[in-house]
Amino acid sequence: MISVVIPAHNEAEEIGDLLEAFSAFEGLQLIVAEDASTDGTQEIVREFASRNDNVVLTSSRTLVGKGAAVERGLALATGDVLGFIDGDGSIHPRDFMRVAAATNDGADLAVGSRNLPNSVIVRPQPLSRRISGSIYRLLARALLHTDIRDFQCGCKAFRRGVWTAPSVACKGFAFDAELIAKAHKRGCTIVEVPITWSDKSNSKVSVAKAVLPMLKCLLKTRAELRR
Repeated sequence: MISVVIPAHNEAEEIGDLLEAFSAFEGLQLIVAEDASTDGTQEIVREFASRNDNVVLTSSRTLVGKGAAVERGLALATGDVLGFIDGDGSIHPRDFMRVAAATNDGADLAVGSRNLPNSVIVRPQPLSRRISGSIYRLLARALLHTDIRDFQCGCKAFRRGVWTAPSVACKGFAFDAELIAKAHKRGCTIVEVPITWSDKSNSKVSVAKAVLPMLKCLLKTRAELRR
């Protein structure tokens, strides 16, 4: 079974369609890690869960961040393969399933990527976000000594041992990079899989507020890996 965590903060417009799209696939546990939503996200998930016994809701009254939400969701996961996908609908479940399928072909950690030749960007991010994302990617590759092309795409799947072995400390948006770096350090097989992705204009991420915490997490991860 595959356990999929969906971190969600105020995703009422998208979460129902995302869960419905996932229902086309069998053998899934869907865990919505709701994070201090005020728009009715919880109610939509509860109603869907009442009709689908493979759907689990875990909620936080305070906004704890993507990393903490995913961690809370993974604590409830029962699958042999674990993963997560953004709750904003930027990635279709069929792309997650293709990423997860890479674990059947020898990958310990499969990373959905927007930066491969076969990746399809339906709607690109604004220029400012593309620039900041490129800078972050260069910093992450230099500090963490990995050649991953897309750290932040919210679509990843991994064997259970990849999650249970390392301790991932970052609670925010650098969570992905820390997970990748620690898996790489342990010699795990990591592959990137091209996906189709579309930017959502209602993004909840404030680049200005996220930059410093993400940089701090990268530096802490680098220091830990070098010890």
